[in-house]
Amino acid sequence: MVTQAMRIVLILFFASLSLTAWGQEGHHGEGHSTWHGNFYQNLRSPKTKNSCCYLSDCRPTSGRMIGNHYEVQVDGTWVSVPWDIVVKTTAPDLGFHVCAPDNFDGIPEHLYCVILAPEM
Repeated sequence: MVTQAMRIVLILFFASLSLTAWGQEGHHGEGHSTWHGNFYQNLRSPKTKNSCCYLSDCRPTSGRMIGNHYEVQVDGTWVSVPWDIVVKTTAPDLGFHVCAPDNFDGIPEHLYCVILAPEM
C-alpha cells in the first residue's frame, strides 16, 4: 500500500529528474565522460553509418517538440533536428542527447546525431 508520504517522495524524485534534464544546454564536453564508455561509443549515425562520437562530441541536452519537428539545445542555442540523424535508441537516462562538433556553427545539417527522449 502506497502512503501519502511515499507519493510525495516519488513526485519530488521524478520532478528533480525532469528539472535536471530541463536545465541542460548541450555545451561541448559537458556530461560526456558519464556516458561515453557505456553509451556514446556505440552510437552510429543512421545517415552516414559512422560513429556519432569523436572525443567529447556527445553530451546530454534539453529537447522539445515544436510543431512537427524536434529541437535540441547545442551550446545553449535551440537547433532544429533533421530526422535523418536521429538514432533510434533510448538513452539510459531517458533524456535527450546531442552529438555535434566542437565548433558547431548552428546549421542543423552539421549535427552528427541526436538521441530523443521517449514520448511519455
